[in-house]
Amino acid sequence: FTGSDETLLEVRDLDKPGSFRNVSFALRKGEVLGITGLLGSGRTSLAKALFGLVEPDSGTITVSGKTVPLGDPIAAAEARIGYVPEDRLTEGLFLTQSIMRNVAVGRLNAHEQRGFLDLRSLVAEADDWLTRLKVKTPSIMAPVQSLSGGNQQRVALARWLARAPQVLILNGPSVGVDVGSKADIHDIIQELGAQGIGVIVISDDLPELLA
Repeated sequence: FTGSDETLLEVRDLDKPGSFRNVSFALRKGEVLGITGLLGSGRTSLAKALFGLVEPDSGTITVSGKTVPLGDPIAAAEARIGYVPEDRLTEGLFLTQSIMRNVAVGRLNAHEQRGFLDLRSLVAEADDWLTRLKVKTPSIMAPVQSLSGGNQQRVALARWLARAPQVLILNGPSVGVDVGSKADIHDIIQELGAQGIGVIVISDDLPELLA
């Protein structure tokens, strides 16, 4: 799915022998870019490299013309790159913590007042995102592990969308979710593109990427 001609993310000659070799591509504003490969092809290593969780041996990553240091997830987040991992249970969520905390964890500084957290503001923002993404939950304070797989994935999405990313990397966004949630996630991806966010979808499901 192609958006405007404005380049958000540019990757040049990204290389990590044994994982991926000489990867180059550009992601435009509002574009949905699909990357696929078999298990062990390096697709997840590439996704993590784009977010700084894996350090390539060489190459460059730029966002809106500014170079992002390799192997530095904090710098990637500051450059407004978001990453929703494939394994949400071990990498994407704090399972025993509340749904609200899982959404709000990336935005705590925005709700600080005189050294304290404004809990009312935190809850209101988290609740707004949960409503937008149609997360079905009995209580925003319930542990996130109490949700279905599809709703857990939406919580992981909400965390990053609350940070207003320019680029959002979705690694296996519909893994372990039901058919209805899968369709909803596809609709969300299309909506993100329409809003001007550059989206990278990484999946071994080629029909899903084509759709």
